[in-house]
Amino acid sequence: MVDAVLEATRELESIIEEGKAKIEGGVHLQLCAAVVKVYNAAKAINGEESEKEDEDDEGEVDEEDEEESDEESERERTEDDMGVNELSELWEWNFDFGRPNAVMELDYLIDEITASVTPKRVCAAVRVLNRALKGSKPDDPADAERILEWKEELVAERAIRVCAEILEAVDDRGFHNETHEEHWLYSIICDEILELFQRLGEGDALFRTKLRRNGALKGVKAYHATGRGHITEDVLEMLQQA
Repeated sequence: MVDAVLEATRELESIIEEGKAKIEGGVHLQLCAAVVKVYNAAKAINGEESEKEDEDDEGEVDEEDEEESDEESERERTEDDMGVNELSELWEWNFDFGRPNAVMELDYLIDEITASVTPKRVCAAVRVLNRALKGSKPDDPADAERILEWKEELVAERAIRVCAEILEAVDDRGFHNETHEEHWLYSIICDEILELFQRLGEGDALFRTKLRRNGALKGVKAYHATGRGHITEDVLEMLQQA
């Protein structure tokens, strides 16, 4: 509508210019001044409407962004959305190592270690065991008994064997392969396994023997040969003790 007014104003201005010879000077100037006012007013209105449209467009975009953000925040986060740190913290909170109302048993972590095809889940499971062992009190009879049970279950359910195979780079899941999409997690998993072996074997000659029988020494030697792992040599020396 405003564009039509602007166009009509231009036409009126042309008509006035063409007929100015027949129009008295004072009247001609008044008509020109009036046309200019109409033109400027129409142009100003047009500018305001353009700004309003831009604001409306921006408002619509903002509303869409807010709606998407609301939908994102309303969607419950799943374990798939989490990285290794967040996932291990979640599992650690739920793992039963003496805390009342814990809901995650050792079997769950063992299943993740031995069967999961997702490196971050394997890494998180080993890390939870490490933190549980680190936070336990060996002098506490309840803790000591619980750790003894864990050790037996880790051997019986092949968790120690599988961890050793990961270090040896013969595990069927191929986390060690450079072509694996999450190969960058391999060294982190191995560091967690090395720490687990160290915590399980320290001060327990009988269990060191079980570790060796289940491939731990072989796996640590193979990993040590690659030159990786900040505690590989310490764990190797520990496993070689009688």
